[in-house]
Amino acid sequence: MRRVSTILLMSGVLAATSGCATKNFVRTSVKTSADTLSARIDTNESEIKELRDDTDKKVAGVDSKVTALDAKTTQTVNGLKTDIQSADQHAGQAQGAATQAQGAADRAAGSVTALDGRFANRNQYNMSAEKTVQFKFGSATLDKQYTDTLDEIASTLMQSANAIVVLEGRTDSVGDKNYNLQLGERRIDAVRHYLVVEKGVPVYKIHEISFGAEKPVAENNTKEGREKNRAVVMTVMVPKSDGAVASRND
Repeated sequence: MRRVSTILLMSGVLAATSGCATKNFVRTSVKTSADTLSARIDTNESEIKELRDDTDKKVAGVDSKVTALDAKTTQTVNGLKTDIQSADQHAGQAQGAATQAQGAADRAAGSVTALDGRFANRNQYNMSAEKTVQFKFGSATLDKQYTDTLDEIASTLMQSANAIVVLEGRTDSVGDKNYNLQLGERRIDAVRHYLVVEKGVPVYKIHEISFGAEKPVAENNTKEGREKNRAVVMTVMVPKSDGAVASRND
């Protein structure tokens, strides 16, 4: 009886010891698995964060390139608009210059016709005097050194009731033909203004034509010749008889 009790007691102790060992094993296994899973989760989160950061960088790089491309495209478009506006402006200026040139050519042709008409009776006139007023290159401003010359022409015109003066505007051969025609006209205007405003010469006594660089009074292949051509040539004409009367401007 005592032996059976001892056996039963030993069996219980073994059973208890075995149960505790199983629980510890299970607990240890679960903890190990949990730690392993946590480590994997941490690793995955780290990889996901890395991937997200890399993606964000790539997206930012693409956005930067798109922004730069937009800016460059806008700049190019604006440049094209500016070029188009500039081209339109130059075209308008060219058209205006062409219109002015045509106007100058028409005025010159009209002046020649009018001058021929006024001097249909030119054989009844004698040349009384011829004077020249020189101008600087590209200028239509009167030089004070020619005041005495202009005063002399004005005096001659005022003393003879029928005397007239022909003003020929001239330039050298440098520059555009139409520009030279206009420059010759401006030089004539300067001389006429002095004679009429400063000296009181009647306008109808003054006849004018701009030759520009055409029909030069000197050769244009030398400095001295070009200087002589930058001028207004003033020719005073008087009737051969008292009955001849100077033609008047229309």
